Amino acid sequence: MQQSQTEDRYNQETLLPMNTLYDHEHHLTQEDVDMANKLVRHIERTRNPLVPQVGDRVRYTTRYGDFYGNALIEAVREDGMRSICLCSYVPFVWRTADDIGCAVSGGPFTAVIPQELKPSGAVPGDFCAWGHCGACGNGAVRFCAEVPLWEYREPEPLYGDFTTEKWRKISLYKDTENLHGNLYRGDCISFRTEEEFRRFLSDCEGTMFPVPDSQSVVVWCYRDEQVALPRTEWKALDAPVSERRIYNAPQPVKLVKDHGRHTTVCYFVRPEDDIRQPQDMTLEELIYEESCPTSKVTA
Repeated sequence: MQQSQTEDRYNQETLLPMNTLYDHEHHLTQEDVDMANKLVRHIERTRNPLVPQVGDRVRYTTRYGDFYGNALIEAVREDGMRSICLCSYVPFVWRTADDIGCAVSGGPFTAVIPQELKPSGAVPGDFCAWGHCGACGNGAVRFCAEVPLWEYREPEPLYGDFTTEKWRKISLYKDTENLHGNLYRGDCISFRTEEEFRRFLSDCEGTMFPVPDSQSVVVWCYRDEQVALPRTEWKALDAPVSERRIYNAPQPVKLVKDHGRHTTVCYFVRPEDDIRQPQDMTLEELIYEESCPTSKVTA
């Protein structure tokens, strides 16, 4: 992606797709394009693939397994440590004598010794700067420059190799008194009984970790997807029939695990597809129907 010292990255046509709102309110000009190209050249000219610098990106994994694939080195502290914003908005950028400065909002922030950041290639990094109208509402012009990518994992991980890069992480509170009708509850998920919870662990290849001195647990599992199929396609899918709650109502479904993507896909019949829906049939009727000879396909 890096260009020569004299080549321009952008013209008005190629810079416009990143700046449609700016263009609508302030009109993208050649002055804006020239400003963006000068900053891109300066950013890429000052990069060092062996030394982490302001504006570089980081693949950052916390000891809790939380993965941030586009963390930003936002400053070099007086002690030499790199200040990193794990989840930042597009940073404002300006030139310094031999590097760049960034103004960043977002968070959380942390700091890492530069020697602990391992090279991991290069990526397009988003930046922005005030356009020809100066500092005003929607007055920033956005552009990309190629920057080094680094890798860092915090020591002493709590959950082994589980990270949110490839796995779903769920924190659940176990209400043993079941005051609200759910034995387990968490963000956007709950389980009424232990049996329902254990079935979820089986469906989604879940591994449970207790949280010391609390009634909470952390579950690492496959992500789940729901896919509606026409009745004929659903019937031909080569997978056993079971029952799950879809749109808060019990329905027959077929589960297919995609181990490569760490995903469990739940297939159900598109509601408008048939007069007699699978949900109008008993589970025993569906299992019998599925056992009859028919043309099968495998997802």
